[in-house]
Amino acid sequence: MARRGVAGKLFLLVFLALLAGGAWFFRGLIPGPWNRPPVPMAVSEEAAVAAEEKLKRLRQEGDTVHLSGVEFTSYLRYRMAGRFAPDIEFPAVTFNADQVNVAGRYPTDRIPTKELGRAAEFLPDTADVAVNGTLRTLAPGRAALKVSSASFARIPIPRERLNALVGRVRGRSEPGLADDEVAFQLPPGVGSARVENGQLVLAR
Repeated sequence: MARRGVAGKLFLLVFLALLAGGAWFFRGLIPGPWNRPPVPMAVSEEAAVAAEEKLKRLRQEGDTVHLSGVEFTSYLRYRMAGRFAPDIEFPAVTFNADQVNVAGRYPTDRIPTKELGRAAEFLPDTADVAVNGTLRTLAPGRAALKVSSASFARIPIPRERLNALVGRVRGRSEPGLADDEVAFQLPPGVGSARVENGQLVLAR
């Protein structure tokens, strides 16, 4: 009887091993999270395509979609070049909790030199710009970035001068836009945008 018990257990172990191996071998035919394409980890054409596929689902099926910073940055560079903050070269967007960071290269002549003091005398034609803030939907298809801090050429912009700088960069104002906000157009078909848990959440 003891031998039968041991043999039964061995048979069960072999059966489970074969079952697990078969499930792994045929995993492509079994629905589940393992069939989801991996999230691209670098800014690339591939990541832009992944973002486009999500936006296509949003427009056609009404899905609410989530984009990583890599996917959104890739979409900006490869699909919206010149339409999102056209003066910023090589834009890069990252999300942290509900915060947004926009970085890139920006023309020095668009920055009021008095906001930077004497350091402006030593700046090149373009320099690194970094803006931190939060995102809200301003109107259907339009979003606003509320700027909480910014730096230019790695020089922090004093808080008391920040709104004047935002106004200079923003140009004309529009209804519902606060003094410390910059508005921009959302991708085609997107009605609202917010940032949650380090991802951009877009809805129709």
